[in-house]
Amino acid sequence: MKRKFQISLAAAAVAVSAAALPVLAASLADCVKLDKYLLGEEQQIELSGNDRNGDEKLDAVDLTLMKRDMLSEEPAAADDFYVSQITFGADGVTLKNAADQIVEAEKAQNVTVDGTKVTVIRPTANKTDSFGDINLDGECAQGQIVVDVDETTYADGQVTLNLRGLKLSNSSDSPVYISQIADECVITVKNGTENVISDGTEYENADKGASAIYSLDDLKIKGKGKLTVNGNCGDGIVCKDDLKIWNGDIQVTAEDDAIRGKDSVRIGDPDAESYESLVLDLTSKKGDGIKSTNDTADSGKGYIRINGGTVKVKAENGDGIQAEQAVEINGGDINIYTYQGCGYTGNGGGQSQWGGGMDGNSNKTEISAKGIKCCGLFDESGSTYLSAGDITVKGGSITVDSSDDCIHAAGNVSLSGGLLQLSSADDAVHADHNVTVGTKDAGTYDDVQIYIPKCYEGVEGVYIYQNSGTVYIVSGDDGYNAAGGADNSGNQNGQQGPGGGFHQGFMSSTFGELNLNGGLVVVNSANGDHDAFDSNGNINITGGYYVCNGQEPLDCGDGGSYSINQTGGTYLAMTAGNASLNTTYTFKDASGNALLTFKSAGGSPGISSKDNSTCYSGTTVSDGTKLLADCPYGVTLGGSAAGGTQITAAPSSTSPFGPGGRF
Repeated sequence: MKRKFQISLAAAAVAVSAAALPVLAASLADCVKLDKYLLGEEQQIELSGNDRNGDEKLDAVDLTLMKRDMLSEEPAAADDFYVSQITFGADGVTLKNAADQIVEAEKAQNVTVDGTKVTVIRPTANKTDSFGDINLDGECAQGQIVVDVDETTYADGQVTLNLRGLKLSNSSDSPVYISQIADECVITVKNGTENVISDGTEYENADKGASAIYSLDDLKIKGKGKLTVNGNCGDGIVCKDDLKIWNGDIQVTAEDDAIRGKDSVRIGDPDAESYESLVLDLTSKKGDGIKSTNDTADSGKGYIRINGGTVKVKAENGDGIQAEQAVEINGGDINIYTYQGCGYTGNGGGQSQWGGGMDGNSNKTEISAKGIKCCGLFDESGSTYLSAGDITVKGGSITVDSSDDCIHAAGNVSLSGGLLQLSSADDAVHADHNVTVGTKDAGTYDDVQIYIPKCYEGVEGVYIYQNSGTVYIVSGDDGYNAAGGADNSGNQNGQQGPGGGFHQGFMSSTFGELNLNGGLVVVNSANGDHDAFDSNGNINITGGYYVCNGQEPLDCGDGGSYSINQTGGTYLAMTAGNASLNTTYTFKDASGNALLTFKSAGGSPGISSKDNSTCYSGTTVSDGTKLLADCPYGVTLGGSAAGGTQITAAPSSTSPFGPGGRF
């Protein structure tokens, strides 16, 4: 009776002075905890936040005030009614709070429920509040999770959705739809769980699009669990802003694009120390594997960046990776397959309406099925290049098997690091402007390594700068081609044919230049009118080692008075064709040390050296460092070379001579 009397007196006092007291958020759990404390039960309870009347002690007055706050008509969002767990079922959803207590849908503070559609209306974190993540699990054949958090009210809002064994499908809408969020929506695929998101085969969402996961604002996907996404109508994962995929085992199969981020697609957290938990397995049936579409000039958007992870792309009728403005690869194990791969056999003579055979290659596809493509920015007609369109590779292991170009840029291509194996029914590397391989004055042969076992042309651009690294090419036509034929397939603006529009005259037959400054390049061109190194302008050799195996080993000056200018470096020239590449050659430096060993054809080579280097055929090399891991032609750096025959003949001229001379 004594305690009840005390509480009633306290209640009377509260009635008099309640208006003067601050209103603080309170929950049933807080009240229960304080009540147990006042009854003498052992409780861990802090004075701060529980001392409601500010008298620096905890008593019945504080308990009464706490209950008043909890029962107020306009309380702050109470944890008891803040949903942190959503379990989807066949006919409805179960909501729970952080204490694993059921939350009735009409009392939920942060979500609304309509059958099996749940809409998140308050953030899980912002600058002032932190309510915890929302866990999602269960299975529903006709469900949806929507994020619709007002960007004005919650200017720094973020929503984190933890997938903990969720199987969510929807035949009439995107199962995961992010309508608005100020900061970003984070989807975390929890370790040890398997999750599946699938849409229907025919529908249109609120944004007039179709994708199993669809976001109008920034989206980040991370975690160490498995996520399978089935885009049965259109795309698999779409973000209309910036899309980040930091880690997780993510498999996407889509009718159109597998993953698409308008402003950017970034794969691999740049601050991560390891990318072992990042695996992307992407299949696109009619579109592209990875795509970024923003073509606004000077926006710094429309790019794709890969920092690491295992990335596998199969584009059955499109490009593997396509960005409007830039592609940057810094690392990762990347494997790309497009259309019918390098075994594509052409369209019967190269007379395709869409550009097949325009550069002499009858094996051009009628669709854009490139491995890595950057479109660039053009005028409204799609005929005049304006800017962007660059592809940069700084590291990683990249394997491309494509029916179209493996790497294709409307701007420039820079390959300064990584291990690349490029197989194509067309060009291995093509830039409508410049191609740079390696780093000037690096003096290295292993910084960038490129093996091209099959291609029409190997490396093609207006100006080509070969600076360092090792390149081994087996080509059907030219190995290196500075300003050779109009490809006409880099740009998608002003689309004129399946898979991409075609601007005209990307290169002129009256200019272009090949600069051989360093590294090792071995070119084996097919028999016939094919050049190992071809330039419409000058060929400048200042350093490095080169094997020029073609009917015209070095060809320059089509349509003008140009020349081969050798001030350094060493090259072998032969006309043996690209078959029977089983003769071992070793370049030795001026001191007689084995520098580079490889296999090529055995057809009467001649040598030209400006740095006192020598070359031997038929050598046996031990030790050394193997370059081009999967190349069967024995490219080795250093080691000890024994035996062999020194090549002393000068390169012989071959007829017919072209303007400027052929060798």
